Amino acid sequence: MNKLQTSPDSQDPDSTEPSILSTAVSFLFPDNFWNYSSILFLCFLACWGGIALGQTPAEADILWPANGLLLGFLLQLPRRYWFSYLVSSVLANIAAHGFFPFSLRMSLIFSIANTVEILFAAYFLARENSERLDLTTVSDLRRFAVFGVILAPLASTLTVATLDILFSYPRDLRALSNWCFGEMLGIAIMTPLVLAMDKHEIAILFHKGKRGETVAILASFTALSVAIFAQSGFPIVFVLLPALLLAIFRLGCSGSAIGVSLMAVPAAYFTSRQSGPFAPVHPSQLNYSIFYLQSFIGISLIMVYAVSAALADRDRIHQELTEAYREADAIAALDHLTNLANRRSFDEHLAREWKRATRERVSLSVVLIDVDHFKLYNDRYGHLAGDDCLREVGTILAAAPLRNTDLAARFGGEEFAILLPRADSEGAVLIAERIRLAISDKHIPHISHPAGIVTVSAGVATIRPTADVDPSLLIHHADEALYYAKKNGRNQVQSRNSLPLGLSF
Repeated sequence: MNKLQTSPDSQDPDSTEPSILSTAVSFLFPDNFWNYSSILFLCFLACWGGIALGQTPAEADILWPANGLLLGFLLQLPRRYWFSYLVSSVLANIAAHGFFPFSLRMSLIFSIANTVEILFAAYFLARENSERLDLTTVSDLRRFAVFGVILAPLASTLTVATLDILFSYPRDLRALSNWCFGEMLGIAIMTPLVLAMDKHEIAILFHKGKRGETVAILASFTALSVAIFAQSGFPIVFVLLPALLLAIFRLGCSGSAIGVSLMAVPAAYFTSRQSGPFAPVHPSQLNYSIFYLQSFIGISLIMVYAVSAALADRDRIHQELTEAYREADAIAALDHLTNLANRRSFDEHLAREWKRATRERVSLSVVLIDVDHFKLYNDRYGHLAGDDCLREVGTILAAAPLRNTDLAARFGGEEFAILLPRADSEGAVLIAERIRLAISDKHIPHISHPAGIVTVSAGVATIRPTADVDPSLLIHHADEALYYAKKNGRNQVQSRNSLPLGLSF
């Protein structure tokens, strides 16, 4: 057989249909193995940290960050990779529990419950169109709170309770509530942080210009948390709330969530050792103290996300209003027929350029353009055709070789004006002549005109403004030149500087 030929059973290399082996590999392992390994290592550290943070004589679970961490990554990955991460997270859970006095049975129960929680939340929060959660919007924040922070931990808690009963290891209601709240807090803190990293919010916080303020606020907030929870004499935990508000307004949602996570570490550490504002009166009441601490952390997170969402909505509304005002201002400055600047916009530019020319002692030129015999054009062709004619003239003016500082406007009726800052009389006349020729070369029919086509006349005026002279003088001079151009036969350009001496109007 020729090497260029292929058998009917061979696979076309360009075919999009994958083989069974490639499907299995892509199902089990993601494309970037190093990212995969890094995420799993972070999950292992988060598991270990969660156990170490919550390991108390009463085995209370204060905060479990591992599930929130992995959920944040899953929401940014294709669903075909979920299985590999979930299986590996079970192994990471079991390995982390192995460093502590947990039996294999308990480790399996906890790992299965954690997997149920992550899968439940990821299934209901992930979107088919690959759009990611934006927790600054009320709708996405509501979905995240319902499915991620509330229902998923409840499903995990129900799984733990069911497996405990099956394995004859029942827990009391307080232990289950600690488990549930610990899972809620872990997702509420870690998942938004991971999603914020993807949107570069964290990078912005630690950018060179913002880094100093970010570190100072987070360090101060952490030090204040340590000072409050390290002592038990004064129940002054409320002092953290103004500091948290400062973090929200200065660092945004991501920065303040980092602050809450930093606050939770000393809070959990000292409370589990029966110290701080939530210290139990008796060691047997430690579960209640853990519940109070979890409630405080939860309320802090609610405040963070609620205020951040309100601020984000405010910023969005402000941006929309600003854009609407700009659009309205732009529309108000345009002539609706020709899309050139209107008379109001021309007058504003003239006043502004007059002041600048006075300050800089430079010249200012104006060209007034009038369509010749336009009344006859309307009488012969009708007003709709007259509008088309003016629109065509406006298009030619818009295409004229003007500078960014120049302005072409519809002055009124069939008249147009061009403002030319820093232009002398010769340059302004040259621009006017080019426009006159361009309109004439367009050969717009006008049988009521002696030339048989549409033509324009133009008057040019140039002046060096002074503070004691009104800008209307420049318009008056240009209008004089335009009048002379029309009186002298039309279809021509006249400059005020070149008018015959002694000519009166």
